[in-house]
Amino acid sequence: MMSPISHVIFIHGISNKPAPNELKRIWLEALSELREDSSGFDLAAAGVKSTFIYWADLFYDTPLSPGDYESTSDDFSDGLSSNLELDDDPWTQKMLEHFPITDEDTFDAVTVKSGVEGYKRIPLPWVVKKIIIKRLLKEVHDYLFNVGGVRKTIRSRVVSALNNAKSDGRVVLVGHSQGSIIAYDVLTCESLDCPEIDSFMTFGSPLGIDEVQDKLSWNRENGFPGKVKGDWVNIYDSGDLVSKLDARLSDDFKKNGNKVIVDIKENSWGAWRHSATKYLKGAILREHLEKMARGN
Repeated sequence: MMSPISHVIFIHGISNKPAPNELKRIWLEALSELREDSSGFDLAAAGVKSTFIYWADLFYDTPLSPGDYESTSDDFSDGLSSNLELDDDPWTQKMLEHFPITDEDTFDAVTVKSGVEGYKRIPLPWVVKKIIIKRLLKEVHDYLFNVGGVRKTIRSRVVSALNNAKSDGRVVLVGHSQGSIIAYDVLTCESLDCPEIDSFMTFGSPLGIDEVQDKLSWNRENGFPGKVKGDWVNIYDSGDLVSKLDARLSDDFKKNGNKVIVDIKENSWGAWRHSATKYLKGAILREHLEKMARGN
């Protein structure tokens, strides 16, 4: 049996997810799906091994039905718990200034950072937007503040996966949404025995938010992780409600004072612009992930 040419490790983002094997199937099918602008990237066919780091079980008792994953319907939103209680601490209150959930007009009127392409109003039902933001604030908060030990547990899962992948050629770490926060945190935490990786990809990332950065081992002039030997590619959609405040990361995570992160705007389409499968079906993400996996 031939050794894999590389090993891609994925970390999912906020909200509940289908069971681990189902989520892996959904993501890999989205990545390899034949589309008009892209033939897809089939990892297994290319000799690339993949691992999915799953952490939704730490927040939800029961996995989501695959049919409800990334649904935008009103019927689905009616079945979601909108009674999620947010913490009444300074960090959460500051985040609520960025993501006001009082009404849709206020939410869409929030100003993005200077120099960032304007956020587009997207056709999601307001109740769905509100639930997504509440889950973002709750789950990111609990991770960054290690509520119930979740940060420690997730870090351990990531480090274990990275160590297991070391012998599989190139190692590429990919984080979507909060998964990008988790990945960055592990790569930069000095107390962790984290191995080096060859390439790093983030998409739909909230790493540009000041309050997130304040809780990480980070500084603006040298924020690029020393554990990343090669490129960091960050892909964003200007209609993504999670990364809308500061979608480009090259200003915030420099390497010796130089901008080195490759920020790339994905083509906007679909209702749920933060959707992981939407990004995975995009020609831009596929192209750059394949280059990373093959070492091109």
